[in-house]
Formats: sequence, structure tokens, C-alpha cells
Amino acid sequence: MAAAAAGAAECAAMAGARVCLQLLAAALLFAGAVLGGEDRPRLVGGPVDIDNPTNDEGLQRALQFAMEEYNKASNDVYSSRVVRIISAKRQIVSGIKYIMKVEIGRTTCPKPATDLQSCAFHDAPQMAKRTICTFVVYTVPWLNQTKLLESSCK
Repeated sequence: MAAAAAGAAECAAMAGARVCLQLLAAALLFAGAVLGGEDRPRLVGGPVDIDNPTNDEGLQRALQFAMEEYNKASNDVYSSRVVRIISAKRQIVSGIKYIMKVEIGRTTCPKPATDLQSCAFHDAPQMAKRTICTFVVYTVPWLNQTKLLESSCK
């Protein structure tokens, strides 16, 4: 603390006191965000968990986009849709990056399905197919841009 006070005094002598106080306040806010409580992200600008993914409109749009791209790229005759969201994170960059881990399943609807949510999942073991996928979707809502950066399924 003594070093910080000495640095602040030196800063005040070199530049205006107002500028130094603003810099000191910004440094303290940054330190508080980085060293803060368990509920806060450890890294400013890092991925943050989305607490209620089913009610997050931006995440739902990103997930719908990811599933459309997945179904376009898949050679399966049937469309797939999300069974459940395992985890979801949001990262603020020059837009918004959504990182999602989901379980998807094969539906009874042949491609291209217009309303996936009304499509039932296959019941027969030889037709049922469940997969865990990770999707990373980058959106710039104010420019109406969306890109699928990553799609990997196991």
C-alpha cells in the first residue's frame, strides 16, 4: 500500500491529480474484477457461464443457427435437434461468442425439416442416435452477422 501511495503522489506531481485519480480508480476496478469473489469471472473478457440457457434469447438464436449448420453439413437423411444443453458460456469480444456443449438426437423428420421442435426423436434403438456436440457461434447482432466457428461431435 505504501508503494501505491508513493506512486500516486509521484503521478500527481507529474500529471494532473484528476488524471491520476482516474487511472488509480480504473486500476482498482480492474483488480477488483480479477481478484473478486467466486461469482465473478476471473478474467475480464473471459467466457462466463449462462445461468439459465433455456431463457437466454441470444443463446437460443446461436444454438438454432448451429443446429441449422449441423443439419446442412450432416449426411444423415433425418434432421437432428437438441435434446439438452449440457453447458453454455458467453464471451464478449468484438461481438458475442457463445460456447455450447449439447446433446443432440436424430428426429423422425426427414431433411429439410422446417419446424424441428415439433419433430419427435426416434424410439427404435437401430434408428435412435444421440451425440454430444460442442458448438462455438460468433454473433455481431448490430451487424446482423452470425458465424459457426467450431462444430465438433463425439
